[in-house]
Amino acid sequence: MKRGAAALILALLAFAFWRAARSVTPAGIQGLKPEERAAIQLKTLEDILASKNDNDPRLDSDFEDLSPRAKSLFRAKYRELAPELRNERGTIVYILGKNPSSGEDWDFLAHAAAEPPCWSLADCSKKAKTAAEADDEVTLAYPALVALRQAQRMLQEPGKGGKDRKEALAVVKAGKGSKMPAVTRMAARIEQ
Repeated sequence: MKRGAAALILALLAFAFWRAARSVTPAGIQGLKPEERAAIQLKTLEDILASKNDNDPRLDSDFEDLSPRAKSLFRAKYRELAPELRNERGTIVYILGKNPSSGEDWDFLAHAAAEPPCWSLADCSKKAKTAAEADDEVTLAYPALVALRQAQRMLQEPGKGGKDRKEALAVVKAGKGSKMPAVTRMAARIEQ
């Protein structure tokens, strides 16, 4: 009986947290403790990934001012996702690449640009079994291409120079070393 009651209480607390996270607006989380705010932002990210909605407006509103803790949680989420979840991984790269502000942010983008190739959406480590899947190199390279696009955006931003420029060029250099043709082509175009 005690276990059942404890499980019920935990379920109710989880539901209350989930409901609170869904009802807090981006402006409403500003007054929260950093850990609470990061947890809510992670929950929002997980909701977006589960919905598979690339056009979710929260992508451009709820992640504008990520704390180092939130960024760390997002990077951990990226690492725990299966490599075959190209869209989900690319979405995280997009969010973290919107406003890179630390060496860890730039290292993450460079790592994404240089990650091992994904040969098939069924199993990244195995060559594609169908011609259609093999031809979809943009999907297979999506996280790396997003990382390069974010670096390119930074390089084209007026007034950006110094450390940001150097870091963005390091992401491009990482992409040039990729074994994925779509990535190396984009890196070469950016470098020119």
